[in-house]
Amino acid sequence: MPFFRFGPAPDTTKTVDPVAAASPYSVSKVLGRPIPIVIGTGKVDGIPVVGGAISASISTGFTEVKATNLSNLHDYPAGSQWKNGSYFDSGGIVLVPTYGTQQTTQLGYLLAYDPFGDGYELIRLEINDTVVFDAENGIGASETFRFYGGTQTAVDPITQAVIGTKAGAWQGFAMVFLSGYVASSAPSVKAVISNASTDTPADGDIVWTGTAPSGVIDAFPHGSAYDPSESVIYQILQPTDIPSLSQIYLAVLDVDTRQERYRVPLEGSEPYAVGRDVNDSQLTIPIAMTGTGLLLIQLWGAEATPRLSGIYDSATGHLIASQIDTANMMWFTGQQFGQLWVFIGHNFDAGTGVTGIFDPVKGTFDVDPEGVPGRYQVVNGRVTTGFTSFFTATSSFTGDADIYELRFDGDAWISTLLHSLTGLSGLSASVLWYDPLTGYLVVGSALDGSINRWLYIDPEDGSVIDTFDTAKMGFNSVFTLPRLHNRLISRPGFVMMLWSDGDPDEPAYEIITLDIQAKTISTFATDVVPPFTDATRFSYLIADQGRSLWMSALGEYVWTVHRQPNTIPGSVSLRWMLTKIMSLAGYTPEELTFDGPDWGGDPDPEPDDPDPIDPAVDAVWALDFLAEAYTHLGIPVTLADIIDKPARVGASGLEILQEDADGVVSAIGDFLTDLLTLNWTIVIEWEELTSSFFTELLFLFEPGNHHSMAIDRFGSVGLPMQGYESGVQGREVNNTDTFGPGVHKVAFTSTAISGISMSTDGCAVSSDTSPRDIDPMVTASFGGPPDGSYNACFIRKIYLLPPRDDADLRGLSALA
Repeated sequence: MPFFRFGPAPDTTKTVDPVAAASPYSVSKVLGRPIPIVIGTGKVDGIPVVGGAISASISTGFTEVKATNLSNLHDYPAGSQWKNGSYFDSGGIVLVPTYGTQQTTQLGYLLAYDPFGDGYELIRLEINDTVVFDAENGIGASETFRFYGGTQTAVDPITQAVIGTKAGAWQGFAMVFLSGYVASSAPSVKAVISNASTDTPADGDIVWTGTAPSGVIDAFPHGSAYDPSESVIYQILQPTDIPSLSQIYLAVLDVDTRQERYRVPLEGSEPYAVGRDVNDSQLTIPIAMTGTGLLLIQLWGAEATPRLSGIYDSATGHLIASQIDTANMMWFTGQQFGQLWVFIGHNFDAGTGVTGIFDPVKGTFDVDPEGVPGRYQVVNGRVTTGFTSFFTATSSFTGDADIYELRFDGDAWISTLLHSLTGLSGLSASVLWYDPLTGYLVVGSALDGSINRWLYIDPEDGSVIDTFDTAKMGFNSVFTLPRLHNRLISRPGFVMMLWSDGDPDEPAYEIITLDIQAKTISTFATDVVPPFTDATRFSYLIADQGRSLWMSALGEYVWTVHRQPNTIPGSVSLRWMLTKIMSLAGYTPEELTFDGPDWGGDPDPEPDDPDPIDPAVDAVWALDFLAEAYTHLGIPVTLADIIDKPARVGASGLEILQEDADGVVSAIGDFLTDLLTLNWTIVIEWEELTSSFFTELLFLFEPGNHHSMAIDRFGSVGLPMQGYESGVQGREVNNTDTFGPGVHKVAFTSTAISGISMSTDGCAVSSDTSPRDIDPMVTASFGGPPDGSYNACFIRKIYLLPPRDDADLRGLSALA
């Protein structure tokens, strides 16, 4: 992206002194260096301006000392311990720690000057030419640093320690401070910063709209799957989760809006809906069929009940095709091949691989319990016009393992040996991954001698393209944690892994990534599992590198969305840039004239306040609950012919009760008929009473397939507005301002052809022009779905108009 840099020319009368590279290093003279100004997004080099290096004592190992005092370890230096963990197993040997010194950085770097007061966002940071933070690609901070964008008011501890009481915050300057970076000489710092960027939404819990799980704590969230194309988690709910259930349910959880969309009972699941008296934990397992809204679900019940493997429709819970399992088996993963879906799993009785072929045209699901050789590690492979494949690895206790490709051409399976691993310190490969960008099969394994060895293999002939070692390696599909399949969603060119430091008392768990072409490891997220959590539950994390987020539900009855510090540089017009530049010379936007069509948009991204538009003009329905005046096409009508609870209207408007089974108000008669067309613009003025989670203004529902349309104020953080249609094809719009207690007005358009659009309180219009694929609606209610309300509020006015242009929505929603 183009950008501008400004700064004084270097002082040519004297040489610019760099940071001293000797040990220990410190800041020397930096006068004469130009300080850049970035307009848009650009790369800058850090100028060290304060601090230097410090030496710290570090543990270098242990020395064995024969104990002379058997009472305790108090007579030995701090950190001493008995060999093998206890006196009785030590042979009287004490391990006494040894120490050395290590030089670390305590340096502050100046990146850029901010004359506009906008502040900069950090997009990317490189230390010694190694990327340690990349907000676009989901690489979290893998080194210790602090970034200040220019609007800071606090003094950094390094500045405070060096300058003392007169230290300032360096406000107006973008700064990076390195604290604890190990280096024998002053490291180089390069950064990409932006004052035209967009941040992702905040972290938060996904809120249940139905009954929340409350059963066995270790049951939830075993039965879960993730579809990255739909940005949803599919969560199985059964009596181990909600004891009152008589069927197994599928809940669809929206990762972006952080709420449960809906839940449906799974057809034919009654025999498998058993509680904690039969199973201590949830066993039913789903596999998402990405982008289709379908799932392969294996239902588990009592031991004597044969399991069922079926293809389910997530919108309806309808069972499309199924087979009764004839073996003790578990499904691992699947992928699409032409019109077919191909699945693979493991048969524990025969020690073979299970295969399943779903044909949606024929509506058949053919399962072969001994379809391929049995290997417990399986990952998705190649998809070509002639075949689809999976890569597998054997496991053994002999220090070796074999890597295979299993190909399916539509009729038969072929197993091809690609490579043999030797000298392993574990059961098998730790990492097995096919990367569609490079075409490499990436294999990582731990070798004897604490060596982490990587191989890039050509799947065509099994030849090794490259090999290298790294200090750190995780795992993405291992013998002991089989449920990792399709839960680590890597961007092309990367491999996501889980990693633990192995501390037996308080282990730390991280998500890390391998950059395949750069051959470097970066940290994606730290502290992803609470201390002392059972390591096997590590496998129920979900991470999506492309969306820069990860989800967890460890030890809780709720999924939590954790978003990486993800910042996307925005596009800026030449007009925007030149307006910024000219402001440095004292020119205001009003003093500038741009002739011609190619300058780009208005430099001010915030629209002017709109002129209010009276929604009563040309309204089909005009319902003023404050004035108690109601018209249809300009003709007065009776309130009792419009809504089912006319007695709810009072001095404050139409009252919606707080979380009440009978708290909603439903539309009836011709008003209902017109709402169900979903071909209108509706304007709703309401009084918001609370800052708590969820206020439903309008909810249309189709109970057969659970399709819906809604307008609501949601979010535990920010209190934004959303409108959506949820069907086979979903559409969604959002107004991200804060709409807390007080009077607000929303204008929302829904049409089959033009899409949906929304503005609240005159804010910028949000639109979604995706095609509509939603069943005809049946009910329309205010305050929540027909079975109960959410937040209490007062609806003051409702206007239903013919569909209006998006340009009118800001005026229609503006409060007079």
